[in-house]
Amino acid sequence: MKTLLLLLTGIACSWAATAQTVIKVQPPSEPFRDSIVYQGDNAVLIFDRQHLLDYMITMDTTLRNNKNSNKVFRNIQFARLNNNDMANHFLKAYCFVEDTLNKEISFRTDKMNLLWAEDCGILMPYVEEILPDLLATGNLKIVERGSKIVQPAYKLIFEPINNNNYRVFRMNNGKEIFRESTFCVEQITHR
Repeated sequence: MKTLLLLLTGIACSWAATAQTVIKVQPPSEPFRDSIVYQGDNAVLIFDRQHLLDYMITMDTTLRNNKNSNKVFRNIQFARLNNNDMANHFLKAYCFVEDTLNKEISFRTDKMNLLWAEDCGILMPYVEEILPDLLATGNLKIVERGSKIVQPAYKLIFEPINNNNYRVFRMNNGKEIFRESTFCVEQITHR
């Protein structure tokens, strides 16, 4: 019995070790002209505004094709919006990100952002939608808070919750960069 338990523990440990993927940050093809800053507890993520604009253009068509259903998005903040509210929120956010006068787009996870904010806070749910994909492809700059060290690589770990795999990104020192399940797991359990 002891041998079986040790064998199962060994298999579990080997699976846990292979479940990690190291992602190297891709150098941008050209310098960021207009960047967006997302400050988490342990890291500051910086990416090109064009990524968010491209996402919003794509989602504009997708949202229309799905009759402005909030089910298009995974973010928990959209779970209670009806189709009209979803269309209005998206239009307001789309206009904000498209307006070139709005230069300083910055988010902090320790600061409360209202869903219907009149400032860049209205974009927070959309930024949280694209961050896992940007992190998975390495298309952003990661700076460790406190030490200000730019991270050349980081780890991707899959977290199973309710038969769904969510991505957790960690720096090589083990500090968490971003956890996908933080903003979407509740919505998925309510569907």
